[in-house]
Amino acid sequence: MTRAAWAERKVRALQQRHKSLCLIEIAEVGILAEHKRAVNVVKREIERVKKDQHTYHSEERCLILGSLETVLKALQKGRT
Repeated sequence: MTRAAWAERKVRALQQRHKSLCLIEIAEVGILAEHKRAVNVVKREIERVKKDQHTYHSEERCLILGSLETVLKALQKGRT
C-alpha cells in the first residue's frame, strides 16, 4: 500500500467515526493519534532493548538506546 493510499484509508475511517467533524478537524484527530502511536512505538522499543540481555553487547545497547531516546525527545518536542 502506498503512503497516499494509507493516508486516504485513515481519513476515510476517521470520517466514518466522526461524521459531525469537518475535514480539518478529522485530519487533526488523525495526526494526533498517529503522533501518539509513534511515541508509544519508540517507548516500547526502548523497553524491549533494555530488557534484552542476549542480542546486544553493552556498547551496542548504549548506542541504540541513545538513538531511540533522541528520537523520543524529538517526537515529544514536536520535531522530526
